[in-house]
Amino acid sequence: MNRIKFGTDGWRGVISEDFTFANVRLAAAGIADWVKRRDEQAKGIVVGYDGRFLSAQYARDCAAVLADAGVRVWLSAEMLSSPALTWQVKDRQAAGGVMITASHNPPEYNGLKFKAAFGGSAPPELVAEIESCVNRLAGEKTVVPKIVLPASVEMFSSEQTYLDHVRNMLNPELLLNFREKIVFDVMHGSSRGYPSALAKTYGLNLVEIRNQLDPMFGGINPEPIEKNLAALRQAMLEQKAFIGLATDGDGDRIGAIDADGRYITPYQIFCLLLKYLYEKKGLRGLVVQTLTLSEQVRRLTRKYDLETRETPVGFKYVAELMVREDILIGGEESGGISVKGYIPERDGILLGFLLVEAVAAYGRTLGQLLDEMAEELGYFAYDRRDLHLDPARKDRLMNALEKMPPASLGGKQVLAMHAGDGIKLEFADGWAIFRGSGTEPIVRVYCEAQSDEAVEVILKGAVEYAEQA
Repeated sequence: MNRIKFGTDGWRGVISEDFTFANVRLAAAGIADWVKRRDEQAKGIVVGYDGRFLSAQYARDCAAVLADAGVRVWLSAEMLSSPALTWQVKDRQAAGGVMITASHNPPEYNGLKFKAAFGGSAPPELVAEIESCVNRLAGEKTVVPKIVLPASVEMFSSEQTYLDHVRNMLNPELLLNFREKIVFDVMHGSSRGYPSALAKTYGLNLVEIRNQLDPMFGGINPEPIEKNLAALRQAMLEQKAFIGLATDGDGDRIGAIDADGRYITPYQIFCLLLKYLYEKKGLRGLVVQTLTLSEQVRRLTRKYDLETRETPVGFKYVAELMVREDILIGGEESGGISVKGYIPERDGILLGFLLVEAVAAYGRTLGQLLDEMAEELGYFAYDRRDLHLDPARKDRLMNALEKMPPASLGGKQVLAMHAGDGIKLEFADGWAIFRGSGTEPIVRVYCEAQSDEAVEVILKGAVEYAEQA
């Protein structure tokens, strides 16, 4: 049996190799042990699942093991998004939540996320406690048999209470008066139906695309980055849409396309939301981003005189801060963002509708707002490369970077190196970060610079360096 390891955002593995029914039941038994050690069986665990292959069956096995161990269990009657599951945890004051999903990973993956009682990603120390319980059982060679779902398991439907929670965060006056066309791409994920239901509330002219259930996600990874959003761009062109939005496989990340067809990067989305929350909603607080903090964000926070904080990669670190401090907006480069007044959780549906509010409030497209920001604060380009490396090459590359970083990448001189949660290289006009993924056999290279050409040069140099390391 392969070791169950919780990474940046839960445990993920390839279906039938690492992610098996036996391992899911073992993980559930470890979670049950953790709940009982805290004497929180009566508080219970909420279990949900996305539309991936076998997710519903994995969720039933997980719920059965928990209930058989004497833990109160609520099991979703249908697939739901991760934010919808998290809201159920908070709303029911449960001890935690289990979401069967591999988020934006390729179709051959599935996974398990654990949500904390406060309504957000579990902090590292909580995850370590659960992992310790699971590893103890594995070390004892425990085999958890398949169990018939006990009658004590309570079934629930999340849509109404979840969408009511989202509606409480929105401005009905702005949305009721917005008449432009919206295209919302749910990427065959478990957010399907939510945009249309919200649009009906406000009479919005919105159409959902890629909303058929498809465990293969149409042959692409369900991650709302530019290379995966050709269908959204095409739909916007055909329908002359004002704004295009997209969520990932489990609905906690946001992507966007402007009316002119340009891709809006996660950093740009972060800045647009920050601008709207500060200028139009009048909200204040700390601004938090993970390791890859953008210079564009820094300049905007300096303009507003807002304090910034930087955390390691992983939304769990952002969520932990949001529980303790007054945070206006917090997020990561992947498009996972949370805002003040909401549970400390990423939610692509909420963020998408806040972007609709922003263009309605300013009377301009996302691209026009960004162009105005660039005129004032400067232009910043961003991109990412995913290097698919086996574990040995992955370790060799990261070790080489830490011991002796390159003097230059793509002909651009490296001025400084910082090692921590990844290796950050600084240039005169930007930065690049090499970081091993916590959920896939990948080293991701992130880059920001003051021109698209500079980003391309640096990333090309990073790929060449990785091939030789």
